Amino acid sequence: MKLIARAITEADDNRADWLQTGVHDALTGPGGAPGAAESCAKPGEDPEAAVRQGAAVVAVSVADSRC
Repeated sequence: MKLIARAITEADDNRADWLQTGVHDALTGPGGAPGAAESCAKPGEDPEAAVRQGAAVVAVSVADSRC
């Protein structure tokens, strides 16, 4: 999740949208992702600002899912 969070902050708007869609689909799709809540919480506390920023974007985009 840390890598994805960082990638979202470095991507252009189009790629960031695709990344967010992929994360959302993985977390909310059939069966969801085991341990998703734990995976989402850790990047939000990362010392790297880009990772925290990307994690916040992911959290908002999947607010109705397991994050």
